[in-house]
Amino acid sequence: MKERYKLPRGMKDIGPKEMGLRLWISDRILEVLNRYGFRLVEPSPIEGLETLEAKCGPSVRKEIYWFEDKAGRKLGLRFDLTVGLARMVASRRDIPLPAKLAALSNMWRYDEPQHGRYRCFYQWDAEVFGSPLPDADAEVIALSMDILDALKLENYEVRVSSRRLAEGFLNSLQIEKLESVEATLRVIDKFRKVSREKLAEEFYGLGLTEDTVEGIFGFMAIQDSPEKALKRLRELGVENEKFQRGISEVESALDVLKAMGKGERVILDASIVRGLGYYDGIVFEIYDRADLGLGALVGGGRFDRLCKLYGRDLPATGAAGGIERTILALEKSGVAGRFDQKPKVFVASAGEQAKIKVLEIVARLRGLGVSVEYDLKGRSLKGQLEYADSNGIPYVLIVGRKEIERGVVRLKDMEKRVEKELGFDECLKLLSRG
Repeated sequence: MKERYKLPRGMKDIGPKEMGLRLWISDRILEVLNRYGFRLVEPSPIEGLETLEAKCGPSVRKEIYWFEDKAGRKLGLRFDLTVGLARMVASRRDIPLPAKLAALSNMWRYDEPQHGRYRCFYQWDAEVFGSPLPDADAEVIALSMDILDALKLENYEVRVSSRRLAEGFLNSLQIEKLESVEATLRVIDKFRKVSREKLAEEFYGLGLTEDTVEGIFGFMAIQDSPEKALKRLRELGVENEKFQRGISEVESALDVLKAMGKGERVILDASIVRGLGYYDGIVFEIYDRADLGLGALVGGGRFDRLCKLYGRDLPATGAAGGIERTILALEKSGVAGRFDQKPKVFVASAGEQAKIKVLEIVARLRGLGVSVEYDLKGRSLKGQLEYADSNGIPYVLIVGRKEIERGVVRLKDMEKRVEKELGFDECLKLLSRG
């Protein structure tokens, strides 16, 4: 391929095999979203740059695709689905509350490309707007678990905490300025990505003392069953209101999950803080135990302040899962089913005289919901069989003058390499039953 026609860095084409897997994944995600009563929407892929900056500040320009249009307006490609959903709900007062909205689509970030991570990527996203209760947080966690179960990714763990817990604990260590708290939380968020030595170096770079850093490491080490972890958190003796509220909301959400029969795979993990500053309550991440290094398959939490930026003060909580990362987990697990895009039947013509009958059979089968192909290149029968075989089409119907005269077709099983003669109507019934 000529150099000028290569894909831009960080982009990729999606071929038929991977697209089939993506459709299989999407079907199952959409089925679970429907079960939970989430309504599908599609936020605009292009937002005003000011809308995108409202969430993360002007520094977000370094991480996104933004540009000026022909009228000089500053615009940007969405970098997640939460912003668009929050802006949409803030402007749509006709939507009853709580609003349970979801989307499954692509977005763009100007990140450094790496394994399983491209600059255009796909996520599913589910948000509940208008409920301040921990029940709503539990709802999106339960939804996330059911989505992974539907995908047969059952070897996972759910790690739950609260930003209020972490912020309250940092306040107890005299880290109280908002900028200092946010900077410290961003370092804590790297817990699973860098070594303890590197974390300590970054903490010291923020001006924290050795005792403070050791205290933070002790807090992050609280990772246990909800009952044991809550006991250890209470034993820290932190009395400020924010910390105590964090304990209360985590305990309430975990009680709801337990009542729903989803408590067994839940860990209360104080190191989970989610790096984005708009989180302000329950936060969670879900990991594949078979490959913790892959990163979180799903992440989310409460963001009660975000909608207010767009003109409507609404509590909100939600979750998002990456499709590319899910594909890697499915491939590694060996349980990746997929929506089969290959036609089920190829109707082959043994001679020009059979063409009209072939078209009749193709139309009948398609009308019965069967995926069918036929020859569009004028190949010989041998060439048609080779084409069907090379495309993995499992069955070939062979129709020739002799078959037409006798009212039969030849059905060839391409995998078993066996062939049998059937009456036309009998064959249609057999193939339409699957």
